[in-house]
Amino acid sequence: AMNTSKLNKWIATAIIVLAINSNGICQKNEAKIKVSNFTVNVVGKHILIDWATESGFQANYFEIQRSLDGVNFKTIELVLGPDPQKPDSNNYEGFDKSTTNNKYYYRLKHVGLDGSEALSETKMLAINN
Repeated sequence: AMNTSKLNKWIATAIIVLAINSNGICQKNEAKIKVSNFTVNVVGKHILIDWATESGFQANYFEIQRSLDGVNFKTIELVLGPDPQKPDSNNYEGFDKSTTNNKYYYRLKHVGLDGSEALSETKMLAINN
């Protein structure tokens, strides 16, 4: 049989483990993407998707997602870090190929260091060539 002090120790450990796990779940749901200056523009034959994050924000990586209907999104590019051309900055960018006469919807999916995911707002781009 377990003595009382061992049992109490076990209960305390179980409570701590539960607290850590439930905390992780809460954070996953509450992970807020801190994106600013999210723009989508046609530049030559490409579509430039760029954005910034608030300083001190630990980004693991972003997925740029594209949709033709604003509902079904597909990841078209992974962006692993800020633009190396702009030191001390939190600016990110990606490209897509521009085609004629179409509407595209873009959004960013941020994947955090803890595996949490968050989606940005959706931007629509209409191309009329």
